[in-house]
Amino acid sequence: MAQVSIVKCKDYDRNRVEEAVFRSVELLGGIENFIKKGGTVLIKPNLLSARLPEEAVCTHPEVVRAAIRLVRKAGAKPVVGDSPGTFFGPEEINGVYEKTGVKSVAEEEGVELVRFDKSRRINGYPIAECALNASFVLSLPKLKTHAFTVMTGAVKNTFGLIPGLFKVQCHKNKPKPKHFVKIIVDVYEITKPGLSIMDGIVAMEGEGPSAGTPKNLGLLLAGADGVSVDAVMSRIVGVPPYKDITVNEARRRNIGEADIGKIEILGEPIEAVKVKNFRLPQTTSAISALPDFLMDMVSGAFNFRPFIDEGLCKKCGICKNACPVDAITIDKSESAINDKICIRCFCCYELCPYKAIYIKKGLLTKLLWQS
Repeated sequence: MAQVSIVKCKDYDRNRVEEAVFRSVELLGGIENFIKKGGTVLIKPNLLSARLPEEAVCTHPEVVRAAIRLVRKAGAKPVVGDSPGTFFGPEEINGVYEKTGVKSVAEEEGVELVRFDKSRRINGYPIAECALNASFVLSLPKLKTHAFTVMTGAVKNTFGLIPGLFKVQCHKNKPKPKHFVKIIVDVYEITKPGLSIMDGIVAMEGEGPSAGTPKNLGLLLAGADGVSVDAVMSRIVGVPPYKDITVNEARRRNIGEADIGKIEILGEPIEAVKVKNFRLPQTTSAISALPDFLMDMVSGAFNFRPFIDEGLCKKCGICKNACPVDAITIDKSESAINDKICIRCFCCYELCPYKAIYIKKGLLTKLLWQS
């Protein structure tokens, strides 16, 4: 039976986080049951972009620190790395490591920060060699909403093991949420971390994964099966099962355990930590509301569209570089998204560091799902 531990941790105090992280794994049998002595462990946090820890966009650096010490407790060598959505070169990744606080933690703990600059293709996907060569991958997802996939957690965190620009190509190849999650589950199935410890101490609700609102849940979740961790996460925050498209894709393929009734919960019971009124993205209803063929027929009205707020735009060009179909114009006179080209993947919205991109509802969406 799959197991998921739930441990309370009220804030990011260093000692409290370390105690909670260690406890979450002890409930699963101890770190020695997962990591073998003498190996190299890739610690893979969710470092979406260069954002401060208090913004709740990325895995908090104190959770990364606790994971480093956990790996060392098992007698293994930890390294830390990710390929953020804005990674186009060494300067960008250095900026992400620095602003998220992970660089400081790595320096203080004497741990190498790795870059996913080399990859090998497996089943058509370039996977970072750092992950393939490691004896173990320890995933540190962030508990967040996601405008394109409803939630992002343990399964989606493995998508960051695809280096650089290929992630953009994936969005271009599969622009619809229900199709895109097939890629996410593909990558999870290839890489399958041996352990996931989810940072839900301060989560993100609303318009995640970067423009939402921090919400203090005071929780850490851990498990060997990322699908089970995500299923428990969704139950805690109240995502209806039929809207949990990533977990449902894993369930369809019989990858991991998605049935809450078949998951052993250790530590805090789910009912004791359930969150009331957790806000999901405004796109949630439309993602699962109709079958794909009906969505195609009414896509013009039953839709969400990204727009750029000229007053907030800093002309940084991150959204333009991230757009899979080159639909964005950024220059001194204009910041705009070409609606005729846009495929509604929301990469621009996801990665904008200034919240200058917002989403508008189509006509039918306004009528059916008024905020």
